[in-house]
Amino acid sequence: MIRGREDAIKLFKYFQSYFLSKRDTIEIKSNDFVRVLAIVAGMAFIMISTAYGISYIVEIDSYPIQPYFILFIFAIGFVIASVFFEKRGAIFPWSLVGGAIASACIAFIITASIGGIRYVWGKGLGGLSTDTVFYALSISIILSMVLFNLARNKL
Repeated sequence: MIRGREDAIKLFKYFQSYFLSKRDTIEIKSNDFVRVLAIVAGMAFIMISTAYGISYIVEIDSYPIQPYFILFIFAIGFVIASVFFEKRGAIFPWSLVGGAIASACIAFIITASIGGIRYVWGKGLGGLSTDTVFYALSISIILSMVLFNLARNKL
């Protein structure tokens, strides 16, 4: 039982020495594992939602979001991708062509991902068996890791 200020200080020092001893601490210098795992999991989620989004576009609605949003996404992506290719050394007409192709891909992926989220939200994952979902998730995670490493080393 603590009877005074001195006893409280002794107890505090005891707990401080217990919790702050060097043999009980694990120092993690870098958080690379968690960062890479989060990026790869996000990429895998986008891949799977894009696959469901293609099903949504084919089966339910050809426009998961309004066409003016799709055009807006394309326009923003076109500017960003064109400047990116121009900074990487592409000459005048090819930077625009590359920007248009990259922007079309980005707009399609975003549109299909939104459609996939709507598809799963409405129908759920009940159409596929559990093993198929885990196979798809595993393949998506592996592909995401490969793409992440390629992007990190080549760009």
